[in-house]
Amino acid sequence: MKGKKRRLVLLATIGGLVAVLLIASYFSLRVNYGILEGTVIDEYSKDYVPRLRITIAGKTNLIFRDTYYSFTKLPPGKHVLKAESPYYFPISQEVVIKRGKNKLDLVMKGKEIPDLAGIICFSDPVERGVQIEVRYKDSKGIGISEFPGMPINLEVKLYVREGDEDNYSRGRLIYEGPVELFWDPKAYLAKNKGIIPWDKLSIDPEKEKYGIMELVLHTPQGDFEDVIEDVQLFREEE
Repeated sequence: MKGKKRRLVLLATIGGLVAVLLIASYFSLRVNYGILEGTVIDEYSKDYVPRLRITIAGKTNLIFRDTYYSFTKLPPGKHVLKAESPYYFPISQEVVIKRGKNKLDLVMKGKEIPDLAGIICFSDPVERGVQIEVRYKDSKGIGISEFPGMPINLEVKLYVREGDEDNYSRGRLIYEGPVELFWDPKAYLAKNKGIIPWDKLSIDPEKEKYGIMELVLHTPQGDFEDVIEDVQLFREEE
C-alpha cells in the first residue's frame, strides 16, 4: 500500500510539473510575440481593396473581399509592412511591433482603372429620382468589374424625348449640370451611381414620359461620353 501511494504521489507531482511547464510555455509564447490587425480601405470608395496582398516579417496575407487583416506571432521590433494590389499605389511602411496587440489601419489610393476605353450608362426611375448607373468598359467592349475608386465627376444634359418609339428627337432641356456620384459596394459593374431628384425635373407627367440624356464622365484618364435614349421620367405603379 505504501509503495502504491508513493507512486501515486510521484505521478501527481510529475503531472503538476508538466502542467506548470505547459502553462508557462503558453504564456511565454503569448507574451513574447505580437499581433497586428487593422483595416485596409479604398481612399475614395471606402470599400475593400480587391486582390490585396499584405506582407510583414516574412508572412503574407492574401485578402480578396474584406477590409480586415491580421497577423499573429510577430517578433517584437521594427518591421516593414507592404500592401499591394493591382491598379493601386503600393504602401511600404515601417511598423514597430510591441508584445500583445498592435493596430494599424491603412488607406490605399487608386492608380488607374484597368484598360479603360469607355463608359456605358443606364437609368432607372427610383423613389428619390432618376438613378444613373455608370459602368466602365475595356478596349474589347467588356465591362470592367475590378477597379479602384477614383476622383470622377459626372455632367449630364436631360431632354424630353419627342416623337414615338421609332422616330424621336430631343425636345426641351429639363436638366443640365453635375450629378453627385455615390459608391454602391453591392454592385458588380455599376459601382458608381448618381441620382437626379424628381424635384429638379419640371415635367408634364401626362405628356412627357421619356427623355434623352447626354453624359460626360470626367476621369483622371480622360473624358468619356455616352447617351441614354430611353430615360423613363415616371415611376411604374406598384
